[in-house]
Amino acid sequence: MRPAFFCVRVVLCGALALSCIASQSLAADPSQAVELPSLATRDGEDWPSFLGPRRDGTSSLKQIPLPWPESGPKIIWHAEMGEGYGAPAVALGRIVLFDRIDDKARLRCLHAETGELLWEVADPTDYRDTFGYDGGPRCCPVIAGDRVLTFAADGLLTCRSLADGEQRWQINTTARYHVVQNFFGVGAAPLVIDAPTDAAPNRQLVIVPIGGSEPGTEPPAPERLDLVKGVDSGVVAFDLTDGSEVWRTSEQLASYSSPVLTTLGGRPRLLTWLREELLAIDPATGRETGSFRWRADELFSVNAANPVVLRNAAGGEQVLLSETYGPGGVLLEVTATPRGDTFTPVWTSPKGARPDATLKAHWATPVVHEGHFYGTSGRNIGDARLVCVDQATGDVRWSERGLGRASVALVGQQLLVIGEFGELLVVKATPEAYTPLAEATLADPTTAAPLLAPPCWAAPVIARGYAYIRGAGRVVCIDLVP
Repeated sequence: MRPAFFCVRVVLCGALALSCIASQSLAADPSQAVELPSLATRDGEDWPSFLGPRRDGTSSLKQIPLPWPESGPKIIWHAEMGEGYGAPAVALGRIVLFDRIDDKARLRCLHAETGELLWEVADPTDYRDTFGYDGGPRCCPVIAGDRVLTFAADGLLTCRSLADGEQRWQINTTARYHVVQNFFGVGAAPLVIDAPTDAAPNRQLVIVPIGGSEPGTEPPAPERLDLVKGVDSGVVAFDLTDGSEVWRTSEQLASYSSPVLTTLGGRPRLLTWLREELLAIDPATGRETGSFRWRADELFSVNAANPVVLRNAAGGEQVLLSETYGPGGVLLEVTATPRGDTFTPVWTSPKGARPDATLKAHWATPVVHEGHFYGTSGRNIGDARLVCVDQATGDVRWSERGLGRASVALVGQQLLVIGEFGELLVVKATPEAYTPLAEATLADPTTAAPLLAPPCWAAPVIARGYAYIRGAGRVVCIDLVP
């Protein structure tokens, strides 16, 4: 979960002269394309969206070279952050940071390898959290070509130029769709997909869980979402070029799980886990092709981890859903036909199972590797465990306490783990036993003071051999492959 924006623009002279290794497009006229040079000096994969280019928390790096020096991995740069919980996005040698300073939701673009400021903008915000969490963004920004999208905690959806931060379009989704504030504001990161038509062969859509309601249906107390009646905007698709609405679907309210794009039965499908149900949606038309209800019966509960798409040993398509407030995890077998998609449980968490005996992910999406899930199970700091779970059976192979509600990214046969308190670990991705390979506390090279303060709730970001780790008040860039 996460919010933010600003209005001061700083252009760092000479920054665009660094490198033109790669280029992407769009521009001054929003409908036209211009070259946006890359500032990166390394080859490798960018991390432009929530949980990376495949939205599954996996990196294309083969491994993290170990051992680390006694002082830990090399710190390249670090920068102060305001309020918020969202991870950054990285592409074309640029890193985009979204936070809140006072009553401004701020968006900054920095050189990804040096931390130098390229530009900064902001928008006013008056968001106040119902339960007293901070007022910053929960969502990771999304970079699509030469554009960057942000979705603030107050529901402000904005598209800007990656080159200079100039606004292309902006939608107050809360006002337009009559959204009743969710428990922790807006927290589902948008998804940009290709959706060509004969008339628009290069069309791209921005998929956003909105969860609008009928005007005048605000509940008597802000937390009584059970009394809010949704209408037709559970999920909305906007044209990336101008922000115009293309389609909308579902009467459900939004939650905090972000949509993913996959194929079911050879057909493209959006999987979006809303407040009550997982929906399968035809991305071209918005038609719902299947659903599966999975949610705790408790009012004060949310679905926050993303659906995880995978295959079984026979090649069949499966989807993992995992939450922490009630039923826990379920692995679904998919039957896909031209008429629709059906989801059948393979296993579910035992009723009342403790977090060390099943997979009950809170907001950190598990990763899957060689028939096993790796991630954090548990609702609170005290009961949370880092676990390895057998894909076929749901059985826990090992669990480890002490890292709080940690987040993980998969690098080859290794897990890069960031603990809730700021610990950075490399753990072997094996079901045999919990096997830590390296551990470090990122500290200021000058003062030796720890750079990361809790809560560290943002997922790790890995781009072109660098890792970007965010904690309360700071983001740190380290070199994973010096």
